[in-house]
Amino acid sequence: MCEVLQQEILPGAVISHTTAAALIGIALPWWVDRGIGTLAGATYEWDGRRHLPSTLPAEPDDASTSLDTTTLSASWQKQVESGLPLLASSTFGAPAKQRKLITPPRLHCRLTSNTRRTAGPNVVVHRMTSRAHFPSNGIELSHPYAVLLELATMLDHDDLVIAIDSLVSRTPPMGRTSLEKISKVADIYDGAWGAPALRRAVKDARANTDSPGETRTRLLLRRAGFPEPALNHPVEDPDSDGTRYIDLAYPDLKIGIEYDGDYHRQTTTQRRKDQARLDSLASIGWNIRSLNAEDIKKPGRFLEALRRTFLTARADAPPSSNWSGRTEKRLGRSLRPPEERSEKARTKYGTRATRTAT
Repeated sequence: MCEVLQQEILPGAVISHTTAAALIGIALPWWVDRGIGTLAGATYEWDGRRHLPSTLPAEPDDASTSLDTTTLSASWQKQVESGLPLLASSTFGAPAKQRKLITPPRLHCRLTSNTRRTAGPNVVVHRMTSRAHFPSNGIELSHPYAVLLELATMLDHDDLVIAIDSLVSRTPPMGRTSLEKISKVADIYDGAWGAPALRRAVKDARANTDSPGETRTRLLLRRAGFPEPALNHPVEDPDSDGTRYIDLAYPDLKIGIEYDGDYHRQTTTQRRKDQARLDSLASIGWNIRSLNAEDIKKPGRFLEALRRTFLTARADAPPSSNWSGRTEKRLGRSLRPPEERSEKARTKYGTRATRTAT
């Protein structure tokens, strides 16, 4: 899609914003731009090129084939209800009426000249001053640091921090990236829309993370008054002679925190691995506290449990008043799209309306 856009429709355009972020592998919210955020972490290398899974449905061999909705998998029905674009493997054999609900992700590109400004309903064309870009498999993409500046005009603070963290993660999608360089970009483009938001986000970003869940947990701990944890702290496993990595840790206290994404509960094999991992860590004195997306939304239970763990270790801990009552609601973060949150919640959580630069 990007090749056709650049080569045939808008020659000279640079793929930008969330489209470039997805192709580079920068973490995005799952809901952004018709679900392209769900694909950012699913890119793969094949035949010397980086690919995104298709979001368009695969047509069945027999075009007349029609399935009753009751025969569809629960996961497929849930995806349809969410309004997200679906992977081809999920939509094979879907009723024609439901296939019409599926749309491709929105593409973003930027131009600096007074050329054509529209390219159809699935493309957002941004008129912007010249910024760094680079070729990737025959496509001109915004430079990763420029992408962050572009995302700063679209994302909430926490989602922007997550995007930055993913670019300087333990296994970054591109090499030679650093928080210092990102900060310099924000200074260079000081007058650009998004620069102030990027500057604030860089201050809250950290290298060596592994997932958006880890970033959200770290931000929650800081806002609740807990000290800054070590990220992906290595621990020698006495049972496998290998190295375990604790998501967030307080090594001096041997207190660890693990964020459990949904994939931890999808298979019996994964659940057993997690149980064995926690048991091995407990056997050498580590006290592990776990949380999930519900705890990010309503963090009181998790924070109180962590406070008790600190006190048991005879360490200072923030008071329960930091997350009780209305304070808990201010700390919590919804993982729903901004448009599904009430106006009151947007004001309370400091959420900026999603917007795109033109």
